[in-house]
Amino acid sequence: MKPPAEPSAPGFTLLELMLSVAVFLLLMTAAFSLVGATSELMTEVSESQNASAVRIRFAEVCRTAFENTTDVSSLEFHYEERSKGTDTFLSLVNTPTAFDFGVNLQDEIDRVVIAAEIRPDGFIRSGIYYMTALDFEEAQQNSFERIQAPYIELIPRMRQLTWRFYNARTREWEPTLDGGIDPSLVELTIQIEGDAAPLRSVFFFVGKGGDSDFPVRRSGSETAEDDDSDDESDDP
Repeated sequence: MKPPAEPSAPGFTLLELMLSVAVFLLLMTAAFSLVGATSELMTEVSESQNASAVRIRFAEVCRTAFENTTDVSSLEFHYEERSKGTDTFLSLVNTPTAFDFGVNLQDEIDRVVIAAEIRPDGFIRSGIYYMTALDFEEAQQNSFERIQAPYIELIPRMRQLTWRFYNARTREWEPTLDGGIDPSLVELTIQIEGDAAPLRSVFFFVGKGGDSDFPVRRSGSETAEDDDSDDESDDP
């Protein structure tokens, strides 16, 4: 007489295996999606923090330049119309320590120009021109982009770089120095690529302002400001 057969170990059916694999794939897909979303969020936060740090640094460099002005310094503002906007040039004259990156230590450099020039893609390229009296005379006859003056690029892609000047007589902010304005306050509004909102800074200026004799035309885009600026009081 044969002994009774031992019962076989329990196993998975084909349907159970297929269900298990399907659940595993769903869990792995959800996990990878979560990791990808988290990584993308961290990248966006990092880029936003970098953009914020860059614009704050830009504003602080400009503030330091204005703090280095003296009673013999003067301020001039020039602008040129382009097909996609307006190039602007804010000149600090007789301020040898403004934006002192070593270039303006030359004795013949008497004008430091903060330039905001429209790129072909519509963004703004900001930088510093270090100009002699001869360079400026050439720029008056031609344009800034054609002169061979030393140039240092600050931020290659900006969405906004605008200036306004406080007129103490009218207690209003003006977009240019036309009319002989002698501003004691200068407002800078900047927005770089990746910024959620523009940054507004106000600097003291102890030198002299004046008309621009640069042969250019007024552009409506020059005076465009962010919506928050329209709601602000005209007082500094």
